[in-house]
Amino acid sequence: MKKYFKIGLDVDDILFSCNEYAVALANEEYGFAPPMTVEEIRSWGKTGKRTDLLLKYYRREDFVRNQPLLPGAAEFVKALSERAEVFFITALPPELMGIRAARLMEAFPMVPGENIIMGFRKELMNMDMLLDDGGHNISASGSAYPVLMRKPWNRHMTGCISVNTYEEFLTFLDILMDPAPYQWEAAAGSRIIALIGPSGSGKTELMEELIRRGGAVRAKSYTTRKRKGGEADGAYHFVTPEEFGQMERAGRFFETTRYAGNSYGSMAEDVREILDRGEDAVMAVDICGGIALKRTFGKRALLAFTERPKEELVAAVLDRECPKEEKVRRILSLDTELRNEEFCDLTVHGAEELLR
Repeated sequence: MKKYFKIGLDVDDILFSCNEYAVALANEEYGFAPPMTVEEIRSWGKTGKRTDLLLKYYRREDFVRNQPLLPGAAEFVKALSERAEVFFITALPPELMGIRAARLMEAFPMVPGENIIMGFRKELMNMDMLLDDGGHNISASGSAYPVLMRKPWNRHMTGCISVNTYEEFLTFLDILMDPAPYQWEAAAGSRIIALIGPSGSGKTELMEELIRRGGAVRAKSYTTRKRKGGEADGAYHFVTPEEFGQMERAGRFFETTRYAGNSYGSMAEDVREILDRGEDAVMAVDICGGIALKRTFGKRALLAFTERPKEELVAAVLDRECPKEEKVRRILSLDTELRNEEFCDLTVHGAEELLR
């Protein structure tokens, strides 16, 4: 492994519980009814909602001293430090830096103290990879591969590389460092074909063409998206946000993503049922879903990047029936999404390239 690979880790809500811990303190202090939840947090800073009360906790000495370590954080950092050089990049007031440094050195002795970097200007930190839950830090990052850890407050982010778990991040790192063990092999048998590409690249049309020509069977996902007029249960199982949340917390999905304010999730058993019949399965996912597929199905997962000229992608987004703000986000994310081609097994322009 390339030990010289440099990885920057945010601390709050990546290694130490921050928002969830603050919510627990606020519920105890104010006795909210109904109780506040992290799902109410939609952005950083003041919003005019009751979540603004959380801001006072972040600058308290006892808060920084007592933040709980997130489950699996120590094991995650240990696994990372065996693969690469790890740096902690954390933003907090100067008077609290000593407390944060002491906690980091105590919790993660495998990372040297000189690798603790403190400051709010994270865009100046040029790492090979950055893992952060702040969408603003990911957008402005100077790192080669900024990766977003999905949280309720960054669900509006689209196009960026994102993960839901430590395991997904480790898989992504392994693919970057040595892709051979994850590359699709025809000898592996029936495939799960994951179509990956920017909004407007033709993933849905390509999937439907494959299905129509008998080249694959749709692996249905679950979504909180509203049905379109007359839409049947052909592509999705439609569920409420509450039902989706219950399924997600129960660990039923092997991959989840958020797009245009809606949640999407897939179950491994649904895919395996198709593969066990000797048929190919197909689904359209983002790069986060592709990484999850590689982690779950290994060499049976074929990531196919759907290529289309950038000017056509912009035109397709402009023609979409969605809010102006969503169109702006999709267009701004195009360059990042186009980079995802390097993580795929092949680039395709039509169904012929995937039929066998």
